[in-house]
Amino acid sequence: MKNNLNSAFLLILIILAGICAYLVFKPFLVALFLAFVISQLFKKWYEKINQKFGNRPSLASLTLCVILFFILVIPFFLTASLVAKEGADLYRNVQQSDWQTYLSSTSQNQFLKNLGIDIKTLDVQNIGTDNSGKIIQGVQNASNFIFSALQKTYQSVTHFVFMAFVVFFSLYYLFKDSDAIIKKIMSLSPLRNNQESKLLDNFISVSKATLKGSLIIAIIQGILMSFVLWITGVPSPVIWGVITIIVSLIPMLGAALIWLPAGIIMLFLGNIWQAILILSFGALAVSTIDNILRPKLVGKETSLHPLLVFFSTLGGIALFGLIGILLGPVIIVLLVSLLEIYQIEFKIELEKMNQ
Repeated sequence: MKNNLNSAFLLILIILAGICAYLVFKPFLVALFLAFVISQLFKKWYEKINQKFGNRPSLASLTLCVILFFILVIPFFLTASLVAKEGADLYRNVQQSDWQTYLSSTSQNQFLKNLGIDIKTLDVQNIGTDNSGKIIQGVQNASNFIFSALQKTYQSVTHFVFMAFVVFFSLYYLFKDSDAIIKKIMSLSPLRNNQESKLLDNFISVSKATLKGSLIIAIIQGILMSFVLWITGVPSPVIWGVITIIVSLIPMLGAALIWLPAGIIMLFLGNIWQAILILSFGALAVSTIDNILRPKLVGKETSLHPLLVFFSTLGGIALFGLIGILLGPVIIVLLVSLLEIYQIEFKIELEKMNQ
């Protein structure tokens, strides 16, 4: 009786302490999760650097953190500054545009005349009341949204810098001590070693596959999209490149959501060679990058069904924001792994029930 009381009291204390610890760590959970995934993704780099330094873990970890800082953080800030500049220009141009002159320009007139459409008949003088006015108002509202988002981004720069510090501070210790930390956590788990290994392996494989496959490919597609839009004279190519990165991360949608409408709009406006270049480059280069690189970067690291990947990614984004692109599939793969363990553990009972 006394032993049972001691065990129950100890369990209650552990639960209460765990809840308090969760509240303490809650602001940093996403940063810690991201740091752990990055540490596993670049683990081989750390091992090679540590070997070259003659087994000096602290120096190897610090060196790799500095390398990753220049690879990951510096390009992010450069891109963010370009997006901010282009966003402000886009907002200003949309607000100040002379739409009558814009719609009447020859380069946009010719193709429509070939279709039997006379754009000069549009009543843009009454832009606030007719359908064209509603379209322009919609564009202006979209620009207002972009500008507001950019303002919020600037306001959260301090938060981003702090969270980046948390990630890299955590990385320094995770590169050195992740194996010991994992071993300690697994020793406290009542699951069998093979079950723990299955959960850990699936967690790491899906996380690495998402970062290596989805994120790297999306960034490449975004860069290519920005390049072709810049060549063809489309305004704000960096912003559209960033949007391409975001939509490319969503399974079964991809970069075609950007280059296909862009090419069609260029064709509609009479910019024929620009339209052909955008459409052909988008189809032959931007979208095919996924088919070429994904098998090499990801391989068979994740066995999630495409439908599960699609909904887990969208649900993750809705629940956690952009980090949900990574968190969504990871949560689902952990659930699938637990169900597989359950199926193996209770195989005999399940077979009897299904007879």
